[in-house]
Amino acid sequence: MDNTIIRDLFAKDINRSINGVVKVQDSKDGSIRQELDEYVVTRELQRHFATFFKAYGDAINVRTDKI
Repeated sequence: MDNTIIRDLFAKDINRSINGVVKVQDSKDGSIRQELDEYVVTRELQRHFATFFKAYGDAINVRTDKI
């Protein structure tokens, strides 16, 4: 019988403190680093990023009010 405990399946301690909101002034305590380290880009987010950066790139040298 496997005695694996769910918390053992995770790479990081699941009991660690996780901030619900990270603010710029929190940079001294490592909150921003933790947030970026654990950020997950889903397929949906990847599509939105791609759409945004394409529009941004297309508009860099062209005047437009559509960005």
